[in-house]
Amino acid sequence: MNIKLHVFDERVYDVIDPYAQLEVIVPDMHLTEGAVWDYENDRLLFNDIPVSNTMSWTEKDGAKVIYNNHNKANGQCFDPQGRLVVCEHASSHLSRCTSDGMNYEVLATHYKGIEINSPNDVICRSDGMIYFTDPAYGRQNKPAGIGRPIPSDMRPVYIFDPETKELRIGADCFANPNGLCFFRDEKTLLVNDSPNYRIMAFDVAEDGALSNGREFARTSQIGQDDTVPDGMKIDELENVFCCGPDGLRIYDKAGTELGILMISHLDTALNLTWGGADGRDLFITCIGSVLRTRTKHRGYAHIQYLEGIFPRKA
Repeated sequence: MNIKLHVFDERVYDVIDPYAQLEVIVPDMHLTEGAVWDYENDRLLFNDIPVSNTMSWTEKDGAKVIYNNHNKANGQCFDPQGRLVVCEHASSHLSRCTSDGMNYEVLATHYKGIEINSPNDVICRSDGMIYFTDPAYGRQNKPAGIGRPIPSDMRPVYIFDPETKELRIGADCFANPNGLCFFRDEKTLLVNDSPNYRIMAFDVAEDGALSNGREFARTSQIGQDDTVPDGMKIDELENVFCCGPDGLRIYDKAGTELGILMISHLDTALNLTWGGADGRDLFITCIGSVLRTRTKHRGYAHIQYLEGIFPRKA
């Protein structure tokens, strides 16, 4: 079927063709998240959180379970060595493994003796520094979580140094932080503050520290959808794609909302990534399915792969 665009600014047509097709490539899921394109194996990886399945999808073989991650894995990303860094809701761990689930290791569990809440989404800087959001969502008695006490009042973005194993707070000014992404120069980090329907921007220092938090954009609500801002990525021109109310929100680099790729409330967009041979296939993980469409520009992850950043080429 054709995509449906809600247009705020006609520049959205420079980003996505209004006649592009939107197709369901993986039906009958529970709640999918953690979309990443595995360039080394030419496949989409994602997590079906409630049943703890880490899945793959290829054009040839469709979807299949790679392994059961046991801990309701949510957001994930590749580090420069090609390993998956994974947010686990059930265990409240940040972990790392190879893309087949082997060589599993726990990276972070506590901050200053206090258990972290429930790592939700994660990204790696090109030098390997890891940033992850730590809301309380995974401690709710819902399919994507396990109801249990929340250990503290903090809802931070954490920074983990895989070399020194140091865990520090980057920012703690959120009701509940969620999706996050860098701009191309990695000097600005965007973070969703989901309950407040806003995207925050932070300056990133060379040592990884965050400062100068300010509002980058807000996600408008045009319907009755109660979805909050969730997964977020940029394309090669630094247009920002953010899952949120009514579908996939598209912003320019200055924070102007260009339009919404509308997603049915029966699916609900939760996260996204680009992939495919030319980097223009846009995959959207949803509550009940995984969707695919095409954009006019490549995802920035495709550029990072071509430049030998993720995974790092010798």
